[in-house]
Amino acid sequence: MAEFGAAHPSPGTWFLRVFVAFVRREARIASGYRVAFLGRAAVFALSVLTLAFMARLVGAASNPHLAAYGGDYLSFAVLGLLVLDLQQVGVTNLSQRVRLAQLLGLMEAELASPVPTWIALGVGPTYEFVLALGRATAYALLAVVCFGVRYPHASWTSVALVLPLMIGAFGGIGLLSAAVTLLVRRTNPVSILFGSASLLLSGVAYPVSVLPAPLRALGQVLPLTHALAATRGAMLNGQTPGTLIGSLLGLAVFSAVLLPVGAVLFAYALRRARVDGSLSHF
Repeated sequence: MAEFGAAHPSPGTWFLRVFVAFVRREARIASGYRVAFLGRAAVFALSVLTLAFMARLVGAASNPHLAAYGGDYLSFAVLGLLVLDLQQVGVTNLSQRVRLAQLLGLMEAELASPVPTWIALGVGPTYEFVLALGRATAYALLAVVCFGVRYPHASWTSVALVLPLMIGAFGGIGLLSAAVTLLVRRTNPVSILFGSASLLLSGVAYPVSVLPAPLRALGQVLPLTHALAATRGAMLNGQTPGTLIGSLLGLAVFSAVLLPVGAVLFAYALRRARVDGSLSHF
């Protein structure tokens, strides 16, 4: 640890050093569990295969609910799976790492290192987001090569704007979830309920237009609804940022609210755990 404290590097440099060390450690661990990666790829392939057969059924007749998405159910649903995976990482990763550290008694030791707290706790979710983006790219290519999914009209400028906004919104919820985990010292059910509600109301497997009006309105309070609308608009219809302004503003509001609120609540939970000595208790 002397190398971190001696030169007093800038926060960005320090974060990069810790992040690189974290990636090396995770790579060594992952090298012993290659079957896990292959298993996730197989699960995705089977999911897309299921959707491909469902697409034959849905595509057997003209479907007005899919008209806004080019009428291709498979392309529509694959994007739903990929964005849902990003939300899952953002919402659950930090709380899972906090809970694991509590159970193993490592939380106090991690926070006692010379590394600033925000870096010690932030490198894990950052790594998982980078990994999830790489995984989404690989899965999208798999869907293109093996299942004939096509995105010929994609607007990559819009995608580049959507990604950081959705990651910010999902990360804010993840901070809230991790704060609750710190406070109650139990596996947090909030992320499970949030994921289930998003699956029902946000249009992961079907357009939100099939939902009754009250459920559609309820779905607007979920970041995933706006993330899916923006991603599909950009990838399937080639919509520019100007035409996606509603969804982009929705994600921007979620990010602007959830990130600071989540950070404040998490800092409070961490400070309270340090005061009452519960960092190493589970």
